[in-house]
Amino acid sequence: MRYAVGVKTEPVRPETESAPEGSGTTPAGHAATPDVPAERWTVDGLEDTPRGPVARLELPDGRTVVRPLSDLPPGVRGGDLLAVTDGPDGVTLRLLPDETAARRRAAQTTLDTLNAAGRADLPLNDDGDITL
Repeated sequence: MRYAVGVKTEPVRPETESAPEGSGTTPAGHAATPDVPAERWTVDGLEDTPRGPVARLELPDGRTVVRPLSDLPPGVRGGDLLAVTDGPDGVTLRLLPDETAARRRAAQTTLDTLNAAGRADLPLNDDGDITL
């Protein structure tokens, strides 16, 4: 799917229902295009602006777009992963809580590994404080 940055000619429909992964239908029951998998967009951040709350979304190619928070499913948070599906009723954004949780666990594991490696190189005193 290709989306023009800052240009939206069709409505974005946030979804609160979940469809089983690989079910072949969108949450609203519309048939998904079988050969076009849903893209995964990451919620990079949520911000309050003079025009209202917005979400900064990172696309698979690394570009970011800003959308009104009202275009996203209720309860969305920074770091959440969204399935983006283009269908007959426009673009549908759906939260992917299982994939989001898996990414957060993987990121925490990486951070723990890096922290453990860094601690091994620090000069610590008998109390565990860094010796300067």
